[in-house]
Amino acid sequence: MRSVAILMVAFLALAFESPLLHRVSLAPYAPDIAMIIVLYVGLTTDYLPGILLAVCVGLLKDAFSMSVPVGLYMETLLIAFLLTQRLSQRLSVRGPVGVMSLTAVFCVGCSLVEIVLCLIFDQDFGIGRGGTGAAFSAMLPQALITAPFGPVVFWLLERFDGFITQPRESGFL
Repeated sequence: MRSVAILMVAFLALAFESPLLHRVSLAPYAPDIAMIIVLYVGLTTDYLPGILLAVCVGLLKDAFSMSVPVGLYMETLLIAFLLTQRLSQRLSVRGPVGVMSLTAVFCVGCSLVEIVLCLIFDQDFGIGRGGTGAAFSAMLPQALITAPFGPVVFWLLERFDGFITQPRESGFL
């Protein structure tokens, strides 16, 4: 139930983010909400349900972006989940500064993985779009734009988790 609810939140966030940012011409400056959701899942969810959730969120992001090879975001978000899952056993992320730092570091890391995967699998990578130079120059601004959204998304997902997992009294019995 919890995984389905988080997947629906990710779908709604991506569904509202994509057309809204294209309408106001801010698509290059979009925060990576899907990555933040996967980081939260990595810190709070067990291994197998988390893997399935990260793959589904990645496929949703692939479906909404439509300009990259299919599966690119799925792979990068799965790697981000696996790293976050391993870090959650050794590292306790507390407070907004820790979440912002984690988000910025993973945003840069995911961008690097995306560049490597595009260089390997996309024959047209860089033709007419600036290539790796444009990707490298957008990496730091993307991380700085995404980082402040980390604590907000974490807070919203914690509240949502509390609402979903709280025990309810049945009025029928």
